[in-house]
Amino acid sequence: MAGCLAQIARLLLVIINIVFLLLGLAVTAIGFILRYGYNIYKPFLETGLNQLEKALMDTKLGSFDVKSIDIGEVLLSLSVGLIIGGLVLFGLAFFGCCGACCKFKLFLWIYAIVIVVFILIEAIGIGLLYGKPDIVKDQAKSSLSGFEGLASEKVPSLAWNVIMIQFKCCGVDSYTDFSVATKWNNNPGGFGKIDMPLACCKSLPSSQSANAADCAKETHMALNNGETGCYGEVWGASFGKTAIAVPVLVICGIIQILFIVFAVMVAKGDNDRVSPI
Repeated sequence: MAGCLAQIARLLLVIINIVFLLLGLAVTAIGFILRYGYNIYKPFLETGLNQLEKALMDTKLGSFDVKSIDIGEVLLSLSVGLIIGGLVLFGLAFFGCCGACCKFKLFLWIYAIVIVVFILIEAIGIGLLYGKPDIVKDQAKSSLSGFEGLASEKVPSLAWNVIMIQFKCCGVDSYTDFSVATKWNNNPGGFGKIDMPLACCKSLPSSQSANAADCAKETHMALNNGETGCYGEVWGASFGKTAIAVPVLVICGIIQILFIVFAVMVAKGDNDRVSPI
C-alpha cells in the first residue's frame, strides 16, 4: 500500500512540476516583456500617460513625449523581481521533477527543504501585509521624498503621477504625505501655491488661467482626490479582495504542503531502483 501511494505521489510530483516549469518560464518571459517590451503593454498605460502629457502641454508647465519615456526603467524593480522569481520557480520545479522522475533523493530533499523555507517566508510576508500594513506604507511614503511634480520625467515622480491619475488617488494615505517631498515645487507656473500635486486633481488642469490649479488646493477638495489614498485603492484592487485572495492563498499553502509530503514520501521509499512512471 505504501509503495502504491509513493508511486502516485511520484507521478503527481512529475506532472505538477512540469506545469510549474512552464509557469516559471512564463513568469520570466513576463518580466522580460515588462522590461523590454513596452509596445506590448502600452495600451494599458496610455490613459494615464496621455492625460499627463496633455495637462503639461495645456498648462505650459513642461513637456515631454510619452513615446520617449522608458517605461521599462519605471518598472525595473517589478520586472527584475519577476525574472528572478520565474527563474527560481523554474529551478525548484526542475529539482522536483527530476528528483521524482529519476528518484534522486538529494534533489527531493532539497526540493522539500526549499518549499518549507518558502512557506515560512510567505507566511511572514502575508502576516505583515495584512497585520502590519504600516510597514508597507512607510516604505511607500519614503519614496515620495524624491517626488518632483507633474513635469518630471524621473522614475519616482513619473510612477507616482501615473498611479495617482490611473487610480484616482493622492499619496499613500492622503495628500498630506507630500510634506516629505522636499524636491516638489508647490508653486508651479503662475498658479500660486498648491496643497497637493496636480496629478491628484479629478480632472487635470487644461489651461493657463489663474484658477486652473484650484483643484489642487485645500479650499477645493471636491475637485480633487486628496483624501483618497493610493494604498487603499491599489490594495482594494488586489489583496483587499479577501473573498478571492484568502481562498487563493489557502489553496496555494495546501498545495505547497502536499508537495513537501509527496517529496518526502518518494525520497523515503524503500525502492531505490528507477522505474518508469
